[in-house]
Amino acid sequence: MSDDDIPATGPRVGTYALIGHDDKLLLIADDRGIHRLPGGAVGDGEPVEQALRRTLLDQLGVSIAHLDFCAVVEHDITTLEHGHASEVAFLFDVTLTDLDHLADRRPTMHWWADEPDLAALHPEAIRNGLIAGTLSADKPWWAWTP
Repeated sequence: MSDDDIPATGPRVGTYALIGHDDKLLLIADDRGIHRLPGGAVGDGEPVEQALRRTLLDQLGVSIAHLDFCAVVEHDITTLEHGHASEVAFLFDVTLTDLDHLADRRPTMHWWADEPDLAALHPEAIRNGLIAGTLSADKPWWAWTP
């Protein structure tokens, strides 16, 4: 069997929004109640920015007015369902088109979190980078070592 015959495996790809307002960060709860940033998985063949626009419209009912690349964080996502795996998470600073009507649009549980609220944010690698203030364009790559 040649290397071309072996199915390609690698990290999953996700894209997430850093949406700030009044020194707070927008968080959502997924269907398991886990606190995380808005965003999600990038589909096969889907551009990263397009996936972020799609997931924010689905989760929050709002569109992106502007986005800037912030960082990429590779982290562990080992679960019973998926086994041992990692995710490459693209993080963007995002400005929404209609922040005032955010709460009126979707039933997704979301809230404005201040720094103490970030203690519950998942994944841990993103939480730690946000709390330490080290996720930035100055250090755009955070590697994960199993």
